Parts: sequence; C-alpha cells; structure tokens
Amino acid sequence: MNAMLRTSLLGWAAALVAVSATCQDQVAIKGGKILTLTGPAIDDGVVLMTNGRITKIAKTADVEIPWSAKVIDATGKVVMPTWVVAHSQGGQRGFNENMQNVPWLTVADAVDPAAIYFEDCLRNGVGTIHVMPGNQTLLGGFGMVVRPFGRTVEDMAVAANTGIKLSLFAQGGGRLQQIRKLRRALADVREYLIDFDRRKAEFDKEKAAGAIAADKTWTEEIDRTKKGAVDLVQKKVKGWLYVPSFAEVDEALRLAQDLDLQIVLGNNIDEAIAMLVKLAKPVVLDENLEYFELDEETQKEKKLCSAKLLADAGVPFALTLGMTGPTSYAWWQLGTCVRNGVGRQQALEALTIVPAKLLGLDDQIGTLAEGKLGNVQILTGDPLLATSWVETVLLEGDVVYERAKDPRLQYLFGDEKDKAKKAGGPDKTTDAPKPEAPKTEAPKAETPKPSGETPPGGGNGGNGGNREVR
Repeated sequence: MNAMLRTSLLGWAAALVAVSATCQDQVAIKGGKILTLTGPAIDDGVVLMTNGRITKIAKTADVEIPWSAKVIDATGKVVMPTWVVAHSQGGQRGFNENMQNVPWLTVADAVDPAAIYFEDCLRNGVGTIHVMPGNQTLLGGFGMVVRPFGRTVEDMAVAANTGIKLSLFAQGGGRLQQIRKLRRALADVREYLIDFDRRKAEFDKEKAAGAIAADKTWTEEIDRTKKGAVDLVQKKVKGWLYVPSFAEVDEALRLAQDLDLQIVLGNNIDEAIAMLVKLAKPVVLDENLEYFELDEETQKEKKLCSAKLLADAGVPFALTLGMTGPTSYAWWQLGTCVRNGVGRQQALEALTIVPAKLLGLDDQIGTLAEGKLGNVQILTGDPLLATSWVETVLLEGDVVYERAKDPRLQYLFGDEKDKAKKAGGPDKTTDAPKPEAPKTEAPKAETPKPSGETPPGGGNGGNGGNREVR
C-alpha cells in the first residue's frame, strides 16, 4: 500500500512539475492590432506563444487563453514582428580596416555583448542583426547573425559563419586598383586549390601504383588561413560584396558569375539600375537612402532615393539601420521610403521579410505566423509614425525589453522632470508658511541713579560696560 501511495504521489509530482513548466512558457499578447505582414491586420487580436514559438494568432473572441499564460495587455497598441537587419557593422569592439585580406577571421571574436548598439537595437524594436566586417576591406572574414540580447556571444548567437565579407571600396589607389587586388586575391586562392588537388591526385596515383604503402593515407588539410576563401571559391559559403556606387556594379556582376554573392549597395546607383535588374536577386541597401546629383542639362541638384529607384525597377531590396543618427531608427528609414513613393507594404517587408530570406531564416522570423519564433515588438502606434515608440520586445517568447523599465530612459526623462519642476518655481498647491511678524519688546524702565553717582569704571560708560562684560 505504501509503495502504491509513493508511486501515486511521484506521478502527481511529475504532473505538477510539467504543468509548472508549461505555465512559465506560455505567453499571450492580447487586445492589440496585429500586423502579421502576410495578410490583413487583425484588430483586437491575440498572439499566443508556447515554448518560444507562436501557436495561435486570431481575434480575441476566437482564442481561449490558458489560465497559466502570462498575459501582456496590448490594447490600443500595434503588435508586429521585430525588425531584421541584413547587414551591419554595429556592436563590435573595433573594425578591421587595416588588414584587408583576412578570410580566416570572424566577427564572433569582435562582438561585444555590452555594446550600447545592442541596447539601442532593442529600444528600436530590432530582433535580429547580421554583423559583418567593415566595408573598407578586401576579404574581411566571416559574419554572424545575433539577437541583441545575452551576456555572452554564445547567448546572442543565432547563426555563425554566415558568409565572407568582400568589398570594392577603393581605399587608396583608386577603384581599378581595388578591383585588381580583389581579382588577384581570388586568383591566388584558386591556384592554391589547384595545387592542393594536384598533389592529392599524385599521392593517390602513387599509392595505387604501389610506390606508397597501402596503409598510408593523405593527411594534409587545407591551410586554415585559406579555408574560408576556398569555401567561397567553391560556393560552399556566400560572399557579401559591398559595392559603393554604380561604377563598381559591372565588376560585381562579373564576380557574381563565379561566386555566390549577396550585393550590398552604396547610395549612388541610379546609373546602374538596368544592370541590377539583370542580376535578378534582392539587394541590400546601406543606411543612406537619399543622395543628390547634379543635372548636367539644368545644372541643378536633384534628390534621388535608392529605394525608390529599385522599387520602380522591380528589384527587391532590404533596408538596413545605421549605428548612430536618424538612420538608426526604423521609422526614419521606413518614412524616407514612403515619402519618396515606395509602397507601405514594400517598405515594411524591406525590414522584415526580405532580410529574413537573405539570411535563410524566413521560416523562423520576419513575419508573425504559427510555428515561427515569438520575436514580437509592441508599439504605441503605427510603425510609420514618428510619434510611435517601442513599448515591449519579446524574443523567442521572452520579454527582453520594456520601455517602462528602461534604466537609461528613466535616468534621462527623470532628469528632465526635475528640470521642469525646478523651472516652474515652488509648488503653488502647498500653502507656504507665512513669515512671523518680528516681536517687539516694551522698553524697560531705567532705575534712577542717585545724583552725583559715577558708573563703575569711570566716566566712559560705553567702554566701561564692554569691559565689564568682558
């Protein structure tokens, strides 16, 4: 009987532990306007997440929220996927711009989890960032995809070794010299690979002829410092090629015939739109979307927008966010697109769906859908309004940012409140104590002195009085 009771109690305990674990892993965002980005908006909806993944998206009336779920009230707010940045140099301790040909390096050794950049990313609703080496490089090493939350690089990592950075940015010597240097670097890798394969084939041939012992095997491996570039040449990894202007687009297309390349464009691209159409691939824009160009006929400057040029040509594009200044805000980039004539939906997709596809993560992030990761941001209003702010960010179902608990904003806004209070003078709602009227004492009557009596200390009564007190 005791054994049966013990077994029963253990069973109930296991069940309670399972229920407790489920309770902790269930989150419901309720009452907001949900933008899934794949269909019409859902007013007064619910996003239900379990174990970090979305399990249900529907009208509030159509969802039964588990009693054990943590409920986040989003009434009057907008619920949508977090932003995805396809290319950024932010969050690193330093950029490698001096040693240009270093394909064996990785930004995993440079990412700083304590960087303010990642803090700002959460504050701005960014949930996924592809960190890459700088643009002033040649073969700059591997990038990695991170989420802007975690104590260590391992905690932040989403995907490592996501591709090698290449650049056609002319750093001293001019554009043609940079092109020659890149061609020479890739040719050296191909020559090394041909020599490696030749020596391995000779080894196998000699072994088959009996000149080498049958139990001996080929042990030489690809040089570690060349392994990344070899994988690039063999199309085992993707190259992320920075193309600063239209003048380098032709060379980029030539390289794209031999390599698996993702093009990252600078802002002066108007004369290369036709070539980019032939590329037939989405491109990534840098953070500067607008630029000015002198009209040769009128000699007047005209403003151009890279996003608008690509949208009109039917070339899909992904937006990026800068590290500082206005371009670091998603609403600024989205607003710049829409102000120049890009459609609202296309602008939103350029910071969600398109970059997620470029990173090969579109089955996990970029939209709100059942089965995808619970990377969600809650905004105070429409994402295209400059007055909208990110109120809450969830990554994989965990609340990682709350504006109400943001210590930096509390410090800044608290200081402003103190300034306003001080500038307004004393609080008029409280009755100030009235000053007391000075008390006046009635003069004391002097005692009459006998006639002819001299004060002590001689005739100088004042001095004598002081000396007496002393």
